[in-house]
Parts: sequence; C-alpha cells; structure tokens
Amino acid sequence: MWPFICQFIEKLFRETIEPAVRGANNHLSTFSFTKIDIGHQPLRINGVKVYTENVDKRQIILDLQISFVGNCEIDLEIKRYFCRAGVKSIQIHGTMRVILEPLIGDMPLIGALSLFFLRKPVSTFISLSTILFSNSGLSDTIILDIISNYLVLPNRITVPLVSEVQIAQLRFPIPKGVLRIHFIEAQDLEGKDTYLKGIVKGKSDPYGIIRVGNQIFQSKVIKENLNPKWNEVYEALVYEHPGQELEIELFDEDPDKDDFLGSLMIDLIEVEKERLLDEWFTLDEVSKGKLHLKLEWLTLMPTADNLDKVLTSIRADKDQANDGLSSALLILYLDSARNLPVSYILMDTLLS
Repeated sequence: MWPFICQFIEKLFRETIEPAVRGANNHLSTFSFTKIDIGHQPLRINGVKVYTENVDKRQIILDLQISFVGNCEIDLEIKRYFCRAGVKSIQIHGTMRVILEPLIGDMPLIGALSLFFLRKPVSTFISLSTILFSNSGLSDTIILDIISNYLVLPNRITVPLVSEVQIAQLRFPIPKGVLRIHFIEAQDLEGKDTYLKGIVKGKSDPYGIIRVGNQIFQSKVIKENLNPKWNEVYEALVYEHPGQELEIELFDEDPDKDDFLGSLMIDLIEVEKERLLDEWFTLDEVSKGKLHLKLEWLTLMPTADNLDKVLTSIRADKDQANDGLSSALLILYLDSARNLPVSYILMDTLLS
C-alpha cells in the first residue's frame, strides 16, 4: 500500500497543507512545494490499542503507534523572497487515532474513516535550509509546525466510504467536554539562574506551557521566585477521550535559552471520572518541585436550563481569569458561500 499512501500524502500536501501554510503568515503567501517524494521506506505501526469501554456501539476506536524513519525529498520555495529549501530526511513518532464510524448494516460496514494525532508528534526534519528564512524574518520551524498541527486534534482527516454519511458531523464533532485548568502555584522549584560564572546559584523566572491537543496556553512569568503563584485559569475543549492528556511544562525564562523546570502529564479520563481535582502534583524529569492545579471537567448540556446556575457559580471565580470564565459554548458551522464578488485586484495583477 505504501506507493498509494504516498500518492495520498502528496495530494494532501498540495491541496490542503500548501494553502494552509500560505494563509498562516503574510511572508508565506507565495509558498509552494516544488517536489514531494516521501521515499520507498514505509512507516511502521509498532502497536495497536483498541478501546472497548466508554465507546459508542456504532464506532471502533484504534490508537496506532506510528514510527516513520525515511529518506525523502521534499523541496519548497517562497517566490516572494526568491528562496528555496529542501528536506532530505524525516523522522516522525506519535500516536495516531483511527475512528471507524458509523458502523452500518450494509457493505462496506463502515460509513467513514477519520485520522488524526492525539497530540503533536515528535518529528525531526534534516537539511531544511535556513537560507529560506534569512530575508523574511521567519523562524525555521514555522512551516514544520503548521504541517504538524494540521493533523493534530481537533484537526482531522475524514474520508467518507458511503454517500449517506453526515460528513460535517464527523469532521467537526461536538466536543466531549471542557477542561477548566486553574494554574495556581508551584513550590520548591530548581534555581536555574547563576551568578559569578556559575559559582553562586540564584532563583528562577518560572512560567508554564499548558497543552491539550494543539490548544496551547502560556502563563505569565514570575520573576526570581522558586515558589511562584500564577492564579490563572484556562479552558480547553476536549474532543476525544479516552486517550487525550493534559501536558504541562515549566521553564525558567532566560535571555538566550529557557531552562527546563519539570513536566506533568495527566490522563483526562481521571479528571472526567472525579469531575474536580484539586491537588499538588510532583513534577517529572527533575529532582524537585511540585505544581498545584485545580482541574474541573465540564459537561456540555443540550439546553440552557441550567445557565443561570452556571452564571452564578462562575462569578465567584471570575477575578482569577484574564478574560472571565465561560458559561456556554457556541458552535458555528460555515457550510458554503454563493455569488462571491470577483477579485478584480487579483485579475489586474495577473494581467500585468
């Protein structure tokens, strides 16, 4: 199947990812792939997990441990800056979720297939020329981030297998719930700042990065404090569980490269089960440090019957959040457009 998978990947890059890159930044408006060759070495599936609990009877959920180490040739350019670059080797490791739904009583038994990464995969791209970005002021990772995030939840690829399936509901499902993250404080963090050429150890300037899928939040920086208090609140939509996790990393802000202060990973199934967690968590990958979090699992209700009660409850905590707490979720589907005006400016540019 690998040659045909490569054909699909090339089509995906040209028809979907290329327009997404162009629209992400004004500097990339003339971005294009000039060559896409994924190579002859196929990806490996190192493990498969099938979920049998908390799953709708009309769907099958698979988690695939994907590993791809291949020699490839992907060339790209930005005509605006007369710049070109190329990738000769790619390594990608991550968990890809495959959802087969809805199950139907006629062949092919499966109505549609959805693919996405639960979190941003670990990827390495070798030989991406930095000349490409020298005149544009862009980071050399911006294009790679756009490509990676395009396949990370809540983004997904949905392929209908029968004509009757409601493709919009599968591509843009209603979230399973909302995770409210109270990012409160930390204790006994490592002191990373040093003085007198490292002889004297000082404090740190800690901040946190919080991830749920491709939703990323960054806290404020607390200067020179090993026991910082943030008291910030974030709200993240949760589209898939089991499988999704809350990821938190703490860093010490520095002028050159920020130092790592610890990490934390929490299974959202546990949060949903408890509904409310208010605990001190020991940080991983460091010798010391704890993080105080309050996590709330909020279930979406089909009607507004409890709206007044929700509004009353969030007013008590509103002063902790930068923009206030949410009381409801508005979901808007942009279906289609008609009779759009012709872009005469573009036509004049092409004619000139």
